[in-house]
Amino acid sequence: MLRRSILLLLLVTLVGLNVSACGPTPTRSGALTPTASDATSTVPAAVSPTGSLTPNATGTPLQLAGIAISMNPGNFGTIACGTSLNIVFSAQISAASGGSGVVTYTWNIDNTSIPGNVTFSTDQTVQTVTYTLSNVAIQLTSTSTVSGSITASSGGGAPVSANVVPSGICRLPGPFQVVSISMSANPATVDSVACGAFVSITYIATVTIAPDSNAGTVSLVWSTNPGHAGASIAFAPLQTVGTVSVTLNEGSSHRPSFPRPVSISSTSPNVVNGGPVRPAGQCH
Repeated sequence: MLRRSILLLLLVTLVGLNVSACGPTPTRSGALTPTASDATSTVPAAVSPTGSLTPNATGTPLQLAGIAISMNPGNFGTIACGTSLNIVFSAQISAASGGSGVVTYTWNIDNTSIPGNVTFSTDQTVQTVTYTLSNVAIQLTSTSTVSGSITASSGGGAPVSANVVPSGICRLPGPFQVVSISMSANPATVDSVACGAFVSITYIATVTIAPDSNAGTVSLVWSTNPGHAGASIAFAPLQTVGTVSVTLNEGSSHRPSFPRPVSISSTSPNVVNGGPVRPAGQCH
């Protein structure tokens, strides 16, 4: 009996050892239940790509060198008054080589501030920025009312550009030409002058040019019998009437040449004659 019990015990021990050698019991899905050692794995360290650069957190400070500004069109002399057009302001912001960063700038266009910014990379020394003033009606006063400048700033300076303004004035439709010259004398009569006395007589020429013109300078020549003297009148745009005068001192007498007749002629932009004229009456 004891022998049989020992044999049964040995048989149960052998069966248990055989089951243990066959591994863990499968789950319902067929996957193996991991052991404690299987649940822990080693993750390899991340490797940087070959040739990658480490960014420079600070970089070289950007040093601004200056600003050049221009406008287009810059001359209104060929533009008809009343024309509406776009005016483009352009600025070249310069920086020293080797720096990088963001530049902030502010346009000052017709007393209005317009902000902006531009980025310089390390290989850039010039950046161009523009601003367009749209649908501007060009008038005679535009050259004094349209203007622009720009201020830029970075960690290395804050240059300011010059203030740019257009040249010339717009074109009016009327021709610049003299249409008439009228004359008068002061005093208008010498009846109150005593013969033999000296009297100063001023001769006045009134020059009229065509309306709606940009005007200019009218050149004139006095004929003072004897003698000739040059004169001129500078007309402003839209001005149509100008005057010029000459004063002569004469000894009064009953001779036919007193008071002397005086005339004037325009020589540019065209020829128109005025006079002759002289005070009426005779000395007494």
